[in-house]
Amino acid sequence: ANRTGVRMHGITDRRRRTPILVVLASLLACGDACEPAARPPAAQPSRVARWLVATATWGVVSTSSVARGGSAWGNVLSLADNCTGVPLFYMSKLDETARDLAVEPRATLTVAEAALPGQCVVKDPEDPQCAKVSLHGRIVKSPDQKAAREALVRKHPSMRFWPPNHGFEAYVMEISDVFVLSDYGGAHPISVGEYLRSAPDQNPPE
Repeated sequence: ANRTGVRMHGITDRRRRTPILVVLASLLACGDACEPAARPPAAQPSRVARWLVATATWGVVSTSSVARGGSAWGNVLSLADNCTGVPLFYMSKLDETARDLAVEPRATLTVAEAALPGQCVVKDPEDPQCAKVSLHGRIVKSPDQKAAREALVRKHPSMRFWPPNHGFEAYVMEISDVFVLSDYGGAHPISVGEYLRSAPDQNPPE
């Protein structure tokens, strides 16, 4: 934990081969939920990627399926990042995804702008100007269950009432790769460091 008592989480930028310490989404666990402002320009793909993850309420997580001999398996999961760029999830091992991650934690989260309310209204979801981001890394149990759960509940209030006997736990993604498409010209990777530094603008609290 740092001097404010917030637990830090190590993420490795494979391009730089150095550890990057970032605050978990629990950073704002005792404050207001973040409110990302308007979509950044397409010419700033790292900021678009951060805006997508901060704004989205859900994404598709792809794992290596235990039940299917390691074949790819995609599942819709609710998420929250509290504008830190680090996704949090809330899962039970009654769900295949959590069982897959217990065996092989490497996974990919994909978020599409077309899934956001009011975005890409007149564009096809595959249109390059309708942004997408994929984060790859390890999805593991959060080391701070209480703070992570509070961050998730702020964005998904109904989670507070999910059945306690189902064994829900908070998970965090340790990001190793970021791949984004925000305009014509093709998708491209950005470094984890650049992604984490590109915080989206936020609306001031009311």
